[in-house]
Amino acid sequence: MTAAVIYIDPLMIHPVVEGVWHHARLEGIPDPGEPITMLCGVTGDAAFLPLNQRRHSSIPRQCEGCDEVVRQQRGIPLRCKRIGHG
Repeated sequence: MTAAVIYIDPLMIHPVVEGVWHHARLEGIPDPGEPITMLCGVTGDAAFLPLNQRRHSSIPRQCEGCDEVVRQQRGIPLRCKRIGHG
């Protein structure tokens, strides 16, 4: 049988911890149970679930700490510095 390869880009993985999605610097796909640290400093153990097991009662919120780090690294203005936000 021929393999059906599924490519996963570690740069596009956004771990969700307690309803908040984060950014993490991953060298590869973490193994289940492997500890990972998000850009904001939050840590959690990697777990993988099919999309149909995601909670439907709420949409994950973006981590403001991770967003700030990503924006600074990419030279993007912080949310609070944008026109009309102070």
